[in-house]
Amino acid sequence: MPRCDHGEQSPPTTVGAMRLKGFAIAGIAALTLVACSSGGEAPVKEGSPAEQLAAARTNLEKSPAVTFTLDATGLPSKAIGVSAAKGTGLFTPPSFKGTLNATIAGVTGTVDVVAVEQDTYMKFFTPGYNKIDPATYGAPNPAQLFNKETGITSLIGKTQSLAKGDQVRDGSDVLTSFTGKVPGAAVADLFVIGDRTGTFDVTYGVTQAGQELRTVLLKGPFYAGSTSTYSLRLKSLAAPVAITRP
Repeated sequence: MPRCDHGEQSPPTTVGAMRLKGFAIAGIAALTLVACSSGGEAPVKEGSPAEQLAAARTNLEKSPAVTFTLDATGLPSKAIGVSAAKGTGLFTPPSFKGTLNATIAGVTGTVDVVAVEQDTYMKFFTPGYNKIDPATYGAPNPAQLFNKETGITSLIGKTQSLAKGDQVRDGSDVLTSFTGKVPGAAVADLFVIGDRTGTFDVTYGVTQAGQELRTVLLKGPFYAGSTSTYSLRLKSLAAPVAITRP
């Protein structure tokens, strides 16, 4: 009877081995391609500085209310007007309630102010509020700082030579800075002071989280013969705040 040899079997043919090897390589390549392509999302194209600031402006203006501070440095010793402010603002309708540090009729002090649209009321050494024209004291109507068409945020649309700057730490937030130039007429119309023929340097700060306008720093000829800096800070609130005429 013929015998079956159960010893070692011969290895696969060379052609078979090459085919198996080819399939294995193709499979590994396919898996590698999938892994690489799904390893991370494609980077989102960043808009221009103007586009990024426009979005930050819109995001802030959607806020039901904002906290607001203003601080001025480098003012002449005899400057008349507002050197600081603190309070709450609304974009709809333009309103403000808070305090101003101001020099009025030669007297410097902190005054309580409520402003709604075109009306401004001030409590200055009086028990109640009196309606005033803030321009007579070298001060803007604080409500109009929150006017979407002509207020603080409108400076973005009037800024020239916009450029993206560095990232800076602002407390627990990280801000992306944007620099540019603002015509003096735009500043003078807003603040009631400033050289209309001059140019002001501006730096905007936009939050990384939320992409919201947070700071505005203006430096230039607010008063004749000097260079002053006005620093404005806005932060959105989650809930609306009632501001009414007194």
